[in-house]
Amino acid sequence: MGLGRRLVTLAAVLSLWLVGAAPAPEQSHRGLVVTDHPLGSAAGNRVLDAGGNAVDAAVAAALAVGVVQPAGSGLGGGGFAVIVTPQGESVVIDFREVAPAAAHRDMYVKDGLPDDASRIGGLAVGVPGEAAGLAELHRRWGTFPLSRLIEPAVEFAEGGFVLHAHLEKSLQAAGQAGPTLATALFGQTEVPARGDTVRRLALAKTLRAFGESGEEVFRSGWVGRDLVAAVREEGGVLTPQDLKAYAVRERQAVEGTYRGWRVISMPPPSSGGVVLSQVLGVLEKTDVTSLGHNSAAMLHRVAEALKHGFADRARYMGDPDRVTVPIDALIEPARLQAIHDDFNDAKTHPPAHYGTPVDIGSDSGTQHISVIDKDGLAVSLTTTINTSFGSRVVGARSGVLLNNEMDDFVARPGEANHYGLVGSEANAVAPGARPLSSMTPTVLISPEGDQRIVVGASGGPFIISSTLAVILNIIDFGMDPAEAVSVPRMHHQWAPNVLFVDTRMSPDTLELLRSRGHEVKVFDFFSSVQVVHLNGGTALGAADPRKR
Repeated sequence: MGLGRRLVTLAAVLSLWLVGAAPAPEQSHRGLVVTDHPLGSAAGNRVLDAGGNAVDAAVAAALAVGVVQPAGSGLGGGGFAVIVTPQGESVVIDFREVAPAAAHRDMYVKDGLPDDASRIGGLAVGVPGEAAGLAELHRRWGTFPLSRLIEPAVEFAEGGFVLHAHLEKSLQAAGQAGPTLATALFGQTEVPARGDTVRRLALAKTLRAFGESGEEVFRSGWVGRDLVAAVREEGGVLTPQDLKAYAVRERQAVEGTYRGWRVISMPPPSSGGVVLSQVLGVLEKTDVTSLGHNSAAMLHRVAEALKHGFADRARYMGDPDRVTVPIDALIEPARLQAIHDDFNDAKTHPPAHYGTPVDIGSDSGTQHISVIDKDGLAVSLTTTINTSFGSRVVGARSGVLLNNEMDDFVARPGEANHYGLVGSEANAVAPGARPLSSMTPTVLISPEGDQRIVVGASGGPFIISSTLAVILNIIDFGMDPAEAVSVPRMHHQWAPNVLFVDTRMSPDTLELLRSRGHEVKVFDFFSSVQVVHLNGGTALGAADPRKR
């Protein structure tokens, strides 16, 4: 759904997206918050309107979407944030979940264990980091009291919110688990339907406790005890010591350039920034506009670059605190030139052809928030509980839904995870390790310094290709944010060796891609991109219409 070239607050954008009303154009000079839910966006924009900065708004928005979008994010998960100051200095905060101390490489490879043990139940739960991460962001850059930033989320949890279509679909997809989730999350036995008002009263108490004491109530207080009890009851190994030992990490951003723009993105344990930087570095050597937007020639070239990037992801990437990830080697000019020179306009190649040559050994639910304030402080924050409703384990007293981030490790050597991604020993389960992620929070600064793009997405490995597509749409094809997130997209992740193409792509284009040797799968994209483009002091923003 295109909104046209309008200057709007995000609340207006999402009202149009959800109900089809035509909002009056509104020019924003105080900054903008973009989430994939109108209440999350309203929470963040409310803080900006009151004089808070981009970090204040991002924290308020993250807490709010954790209430109204429980299938994808919340205090039982973790995430990443890229912060860029008005002066252009970058800081990366890693609050990714970690494996409990009792976790080990072969914990999912024993007789009698369900095949989905890394995805459903207590063993799927990683030590949550969101509370610590949001508290760290607030400590370092926040200007409003944390007790004030929780207010919108508490209002939604206590006063109720209207269930929207995406959450209804997620509950329906949960099947037999739906009624149990409805009881644990909303305190009702029947699965709610779109339009119903639901409340999360237990979570409201947790939010209030977080506002008063920060992450300590998760580390050593009643919330932490409740989470440990819930996980242990479902067969997991989380302990109070795991919660107390959790530490937020500051990382060095992955930086590259594209058409003169400075590209600031997430380093490992995310693969997103490295793959994005590599692919952009390769595509910069081609005039993609001359190929035509979403032409077979353009899509083929992008797919070939993505295949190299995802092959390197599988072979090299993992937790940088325990393995060496050769970031510089993967994005150095010589490597980018080699990938560019390897391109064959007429055909694709078998999987073994891609990636930096290496012996790889024997061995594989998200929300993005984009914020920029009136001073140019930018926050690109992606938070997740992994797949829809995470582990489906909920704290009985706290109402916190816990992640299933353990499936982002190589749970069973040689086998793909939920998203079809295969990895190496670099991403094997290990106590205290952080699993590899595809989250790609990114900030771009124009060559003249007068424009900023804050972008990121949800959708598993589709996050990387979707973030890439929106960047190309804005920089190369001159689209406004609403158009950039709405047009059809493609995705390739090397394994499986399939080119996923949006259902709205031209049939002629699909045939031309098949003629180049691609196995094409027409796919209804679920990835959701949120983007803000600040240009000359005026912010334009849009949320992806796919997640509704």
